[in-house]
Amino acid sequence: MSSSSRSSSVRAALAIAFAGALAAPAAADMAMPPSFMTVDAPTKTVHFDIQMASNGNNGTLNFNGYAHGGMTLTVPLGWKVKMKVTNAGQGAIPHSLEIIAQAEAIPAQGIEPPAFDGAETINLLNGLGVGKSDEVDFTASTAGKYWIFCGVPDHGIGGMWDYLVVSSSATAPTVTYAKT
Repeated sequence: MSSSSRSSSVRAALAIAFAGALAAPAAADMAMPPSFMTVDAPTKTVHFDIQMASNGNNGTLNFNGYAHGGMTLTVPLGWKVKMKVTNAGQGAIPHSLEIIAQAEAIPAQGIEPPAFDGAETINLLNGLGVGKSDEVDFTASTAGKYWIFCGVPDHGIGGMWDYLVVSSSATAPTVTYAKT
């Protein structure tokens, strides 16, 4: 084998090894929970830090940067869900959060009652002002797929909704994202 052939073979082997080394951490990162979720397994409680209008995505109508069902929070049936909900302020308009049952059409504004007792922020229709926060605490007591929904008129129709799945088969909370 010539030295140039050997050199090409070595470069190819190094490239493959390097690519594999880069891919391994990316796969490991995918398994890590997001920084906005904390799980307390012994008490069966999950905490989510939800930032409304956290960036300019979807014209600031988003939860943690996701809209139109791009993010799904999955919680085991019977777990306690605690959300610190903050209007991060991109866009400088009010927002709210409510967990509601899915329907054929997205509602024009928040609806009462929410899917679970305590599963809505204060000022559902008027929303929380920029920089304001509220706590949403509820027990995920009924399995199903729900909307995480902004109750301010027309925000949900504008795409400010994602999913909450209460699963009878899940053993731990997870967060998944739609492929774009």
